[in-house]
Order: sequence, then structure tokens, then C-alpha cells
Amino acid sequence: MIATLRGKVLSSTDTGLVIDVSGVGFSINTTPNVRLSKELGNEIFLHTSLIVREDGLTLFGYQSSAERDLFQLLQTVSGIGPKVSHAILSTLTIAEIVRAITSGESKSLEQVSGLGKKGAQRIILELKEKVAHFGNSTAKDETQVSADGLSLAQALSGLGFNSREIEHALDIVKNSRAHSIEEQLKIALAALHSGGPRG
Repeated sequence: MIATLRGKVLSSTDTGLVIDVSGVGFSINTTPNVRLSKELGNEIFLHTSLIVREDGLTLFGYQSSAERDLFQLLQTVSGIGPKVSHAILSTLTIAEIVRAITSGESKSLEQVSGLGKKGAQRIILELKEKVAHFGNSTAKDETQVSADGLSLAQALSGLGFNSREIEHALDIVKNSRAHSIEEQLKIALAALHSGGPRG
């Protein structure tokens, strides 16, 4: 089991990143927020899950251990595989997923590509009693964004911003002199609240 990976970003694809770990290039499926937040040559640390199938091995990587654990939990639901589980985490934040499941509101889950109404209802039915602790993990991640390898993009995603807003905020921060995640988050939030792109 490959639980974590740390290395330099070699390239980006439509679905993930190629990361150089001690001379070995690992192709990892990541969420859009991860791909947006990392430039080529930068170091990255991901919590990973290795999916073994007859036709090959597939690595999925996430910025937090909570995301990785939720990815694995979603696959315990009948009919939900790694592709759909990853699509859920690529579309919704942990807070949004937990809220949808615990409240029994399936509409936000239904918007995920490949899931549909029946799949969303199965997730709610089978995981309603199992996701409570993820809410606590999310709260911790949002208030301590520098812990557990969280990036600025992940922090903004946890706060409910969409991919377009996050990309805009990252562009603003790149042109600033902020170094710590706390300083970067402050600048990003100020830019977004002052009228950054939405929708």
C-alpha cells in the first residue's frame, strides 16, 4: 500500500500529475484543485490510495488524509467505484459531501458526473452513520490550513470557493510577497471578497 508520496511535479495532465519520487515518475490522479495549485518543479506531498485491478494499478492522491479516507469510504457503497468516488471529491468539498449525506439532501451529490440520483441515495443510506467524524476533520483543516500538507487551493476549496475563484486567487497570491500559508490565505480571501470572479 502506497499511503503517501513526496516529490517534485514533472508534468500535469487532464486528470492528474506526474511526480518524481527519487528518480521514479508516479502518475497520480488528483482533484482539479491540486492540479491548479502546483507548478512544474515544485515539491508536493500527497496522501494516496492505490487501486489494484487486473488491467493495471492506479494511484489517487489528495492533499489531506481526510480526503483520502473519504475516497476509500465512498467505495464501500454498493455500485460506487474509485472513478465515481474521485469525481465526488473533485466536484464537492468534504464539508459539502458530509452535509449532503448527513442531511439526506441528494441534489448536490446528483450533480457529480457518473453518479446520478440512485447512486446519491445509496451513498446517503449506507454512509449516513459513518461520516460524522469527517465533519470534525474538515473544521480542523479549515482553521489550521498549514497542517497536514494542505495547500492554499485546498484551504479555499474547504471554505467553499469554486475552481474558477481559486485559480483567480492563486494568480493574485503569486504576485504577492506572502510566504506563509496564513499570509497567502489572507491575501486570497481579501481578493475574492473584493469581487473576484464567481460562477
